[in-house]
Amino acid sequence: MSKRNLVLAGFVAVVLAQLAVPAWMIVERELTLREGQVFKFRTQPVDPADPFRGRYVWLRLEPDTITVPDRAVWSYNQKAFALLGADTNGFAIVKRLERIRPAEEPSLPVRVRWVDGTGEAHIEWTGLDRFYMTEGKAPAAEAAYRAHSVRTNQACHISVRVRSSVGVIENLYIENRTIQDWLREHAGK
Repeated sequence: MSKRNLVLAGFVAVVLAQLAVPAWMIVERELTLREGQVFKFRTQPVDPADPFRGRYVWLRLEPDTITVPDRAVWSYNQKAFALLGADTNGFAIVKRLERIRPAEEPSLPVRVRWVDGTGEAHIEWTGLDRFYMTEGKAPAAEAAYRAHSVRTNQACHISVRVRSSVGVIENLYIENRTIQDWLREHAGK
């Protein structure tokens, strides 16, 4: 094989590798949306989003604490996996935290922010803090989401599909209606 063919083969390999990574990210997301188990998460109102980050609704998910049996095991900003279950109303609960990804049970990655003196671990959900929308609808959705949560003192919720510890937000709900339907119904009000 000549030097020129070797360089060309190397170039082609690099290009294919660069295309494979984003392609796999898209495939993984679509597989999760199609085959993943659905969990509903309550959300809490948060401060307005930073306008420099783009158009999205900023979310803070519940539950954001879990009791851990041995608080000394967990440290600040530690990566973990929250094993998921559902309460009687169908909303997500965290059954326990694990250091490594469980093979069989649905779980999502989290960061342990701190563990208080009572053994409550305060967690942050990784990758589930933004619900992206089209540029024209996101500001209205953010305002509606915050106003509804403050006015009614009722949490909105999101549905998340979970497959193999990958979570993808399916939709945001206000009063058990999708944000798109809610905005359409309240457009002139």
